[in-house]
Amino acid sequence: MAQKTRTAQVFDVVKVLAWVVIAVALVKFAFFPAAQEKQTSDGVDPGGSFGQMTISVGRADITNTVTLTGTIQPDEPVVARATLDGNVVRTFVNDGDKVSKGDALLQIRKEIPGDTRQVTDESGNVSVETTEPTYKYETVKSPGDGTVSTGVLVGQQFAIGDTVATIVPPTFSAVASLSADQMYRMQDAPSTATVTIKNGPAPFECSGVKVVSSGGKAQDPKSNTGSDNGASASMDLKARCAIPSNQKVFAGLQVTLEMTAGSAMGVLAVPISAVEGRYQSGSVYLPTSD
Repeated sequence: MAQKTRTAQVFDVVKVLAWVVIAVALVKFAFFPAAQEKQTSDGVDPGGSFGQMTISVGRADITNTVTLTGTIQPDEPVVARATLDGNVVRTFVNDGDKVSKGDALLQIRKEIPGDTRQVTDESGNVSVETTEPTYKYETVKSPGDGTVSTGVLVGQQFAIGDTVATIVPPTFSAVASLSADQMYRMQDAPSTATVTIKNGPAPFECSGVKVVSSGGKAQDPKSNTGSDNGASASMDLKARCAIPSNQKVFAGLQVTLEMTAGSAMGVLAVPISAVEGRYQSGSVYLPTSD
């Protein structure tokens, strides 16, 4: 019985020691974690050095390239107008025919009444005679190349200026919208541009670059559009250039227009973010010692 009591006492001591070790470990983890972190530290302290970026002024070649996105559009049809008051006496083409500029489309005749005069015969009787009427003829010619659209009938009467036919040209143009602020970069508009068609042929050059308004009127990039009418027109400006006849295109194709509107060689160059002002003049600020 005494032997069992001694063994039980040993187990009680071991249990107490185990609980003491556990308590000490918990106290260490709870109240003294820095010692462990210090042991596992890799010696790298977080932080950074943010200095002021300095860019030196140097000489460079710069190019003013304006890039626009647009579409391929068919050229506007042109109309043939009557040049004489009268009736159609002859047509030379039918609807859908192909014509060239200057080809005869139709002929209009105007009747000019004869003169009237009094005639006295040998008996002294007076009568009125009217001379035969005369006729004036005018041939209406095609104002351009293309396909004729007309419904004119022989005998139909027209007044001067009436539309007698429409000529739809077989040509296309690349048309891209131009914002008002981009007009600053188009002061010296080029005569050509590079056209890139999405999923199309290799980039090619188009000619006759011009800036037009929504009404189709050409705009002078250097003109002052300070009036209300000018301001409203400038809201819908477009750059337009003619597609060469040897290029196969279709209406609605997506295109990119690149126009070089000026260049300078060997000029002092700084980052554009350092300049206030983009047209004719600008301001660059230099850092001082303080």
